[in-house]
Amino acid sequence: MMRLLVRSAVVLVLVTAADVAGLEAQANARWYIATYTNHLLVWDEASEEVVDRIEVSNFIPTGIVVNEDKDRLYVMEARAESIEIVDLEQNRVIDEFTLSEGNVTVRINGFAPHPSDERAALFVKRYTKHADRYEIEGPFILEYDLTTKTVSDTIPWPDGEERENVSFRYSPVDAETFEEVDRWEISQALEPGLGRPSFGVFPGTYDQDGVATSLFRMTDPAQNRRMMGIARVRLSEKEVDFYTLGESEPVGNFSLAPGGEKAYGLLSQIGEYELWEFDLVNRRVSKRVPFTGRPRMSLAVSADGERLFIYNAGNTIDVYDSATIEYLRTIVFDEDTTTEVVIPQTRGFTP
Repeated sequence: MMRLLVRSAVVLVLVTAADVAGLEAQANARWYIATYTNHLLVWDEASEEVVDRIEVSNFIPTGIVVNEDKDRLYVMEARAESIEIVDLEQNRVIDEFTLSEGNVTVRINGFAPHPSDERAALFVKRYTKHADRYEIEGPFILEYDLTTKTVSDTIPWPDGEERENVSFRYSPVDAETFEEVDRWEISQALEPGLGRPSFGVFPGTYDQDGVATSLFRMTDPAQNRRMMGIARVRLSEKEVDFYTLGESEPVGNFSLAPGGEKAYGLLSQIGEYELWEFDLVNRRVSKRVPFTGRPRMSLAVSADGERLFIYNAGNTIDVYDSATIEYLRTIVFDEDTTTEVVIPQTRGFTP
């Protein structure tokens, strides 16, 4: 059995972060894009073309989880009852499972596969339909055996306190039980005299192994103002390296570029949109460029570091030159999209 990392207000189990794409820039990447149909689009970043479609049995896939080896996708659907397993070497569904049966509906609101792909942790609620009422039970964190399609364990809540929202992942460290072994109170001040911090703990597409780079915010108690900066989190060491850039502004969608020297973000306010470039070497905001935004936006950097992609909601991706922040073109899909995952191509395996 593996240890499980659970995150809500605190990190409750200390683990080593899973392997992620390294700092070395990749030449290309494949995007797996869910749509408001029963297809995933396979989009090639270099050619900017849809190169394949993966048919799933459930309409409107709403969540995609990539496994440790990056050769398998776990696809969730709008009802949150079923998960389909996609083999990326074949680009097809090879299995599906659900916990719902008869008058009992089990909604899967969180999912983390074990590195072996033999089991997974599920965050669920159970709804039983009676003649005169619905009975709601949970939430629960379950361990599910993907080979036998059975629930193999119920994971106890830390301190016995249930949570309505939670994130978790497996550690590569073997353990006999799901007992808590360590705790990091990430809601506490990092240094004396600082306010409560806010930062990410899960690595992005181009983060270094074991490191999560994100925007960092905290309150300056002396001036009573919110500050913003950059944090690099090493979860296994319970360490945060951070620096401030100035007063906090409504910048989000932080995206680290390949190589780790630059990152980008989006400032979004009513009638005001800016694309920010962060110089992580010199610890400064190097560019703030106004652009025509949209009400909901996501941001990604290309695997070669030369393009920026702005997308959601709808069926388009706007492409910008990362060096000049100039608009280049718009890519149009036949279907509106819901979510996506990006997998850089590597020398070992290319989906």
